[in-house]
Amino acid sequence: MRLKQFDGQCVSITDVNGDVFDGYCSYNSDEYNEHEFGRREEGLEIVNFLFYRSDIKTIESLEGHKGPYGKFLDPFGTLEEKNVQDGFDSILNVLFCGNTDHVLRMMRCLDYYYDPENNRDFPCRYETYGALMELEDSTNDETVKAETNRILDRWKPTQSSDKAE
Repeated sequence: MRLKQFDGQCVSITDVNGDVFDGYCSYNSDEYNEHEFGRREEGLEIVNFLFYRSDIKTIESLEGHKGPYGKFLDPFGTLEEKNVQDGFDSILNVLFCGNTDHVLRMMRCLDYYYDPENNRDFPCRYETYGALMELEDSTNDETVKAETNRILDRWKPTQSSDKAE
């Protein structure tokens, strides 16, 4: 498998653990990874996840896919869920990555985690609310702005109770 051919594409990566990560990737050469991360092995990076060649079981281009969420079939996936589980800094990395599709998927995941009926732990809700306010102020993307407004309106009534967390 030639990883470089996937540079800049929307892909679905299944890692050796069987987890599936979807998103737009960039290719990192073995020299770059050695310099930046101390490991001499080429890989693909999706937002803040790096997949070395030896971590990848399969990879599929999603460039020709037409799903209900652009090139994606699902509103969000493993990448977004793992970022929520990793905490606030990981959430920020995705919210401010500059890729509209990734930002929207992250916001849909956050909104899912926010809903108490889904029984998901979301301890950094208050900080995330503030980050969404900042995103709303800083984005020029009308789709991101509209989704941010929707989520902020939905979360606003509980925002004050989250402050005590």
